[in-house]
Amino acid sequence: MIYFLIRFVAANDKLHFMFEIGSFVDYFTIPPMFVSIFLDRTWIGLRFLRVLRLMSIPDILQYLNVLKLSTSIRLTQLIAMFISVWLAAAGIVHLLENSGDPPDFDNGQSLTYWDCVYFLMVTMSTVGYGDISCITTLAELFKFCS
Repeated sequence: MIYFLIRFVAANDKLHFMFEIGSFVDYFTIPPMFVSIFLDRTWIGLRFLRVLRLMSIPDILQYLNVLKLSTSIRLTQLIAMFISVWLAAAGIVHLLENSGDPPDFDNGQSLTYWDCVYFLMVTMSTVGYGDISCITTLAELFKFCS
């Protein structure tokens, strides 16, 4: 939350700041943190969306003059986008599998985040070992759509 406030104060155009991707990540990750503290519960929530900040790494490296060639900038952007989308998708599978299907939310399975990262890498590489699989309908639907 402090990082969000610092970025808000430092922003030249406050309206543009409110609608950029980093701000939307904060909108979906900061309030659930306070709700979980208030309810004295641990909720997975949408905290995994913070990995989308990895997409700003190429801009930071370019600003620090680490990346100078256009090909290295594009390659770094591609790698950062792949990793951040992969880790965010693993967070979505983690949330869907541990929560279960609505309305009862009773058929979820206990998977760690790193199990979901492994599951998505195996699924994306079309190997599909089958040692970890989705059992909830929502996670299966997400897997099908992605």
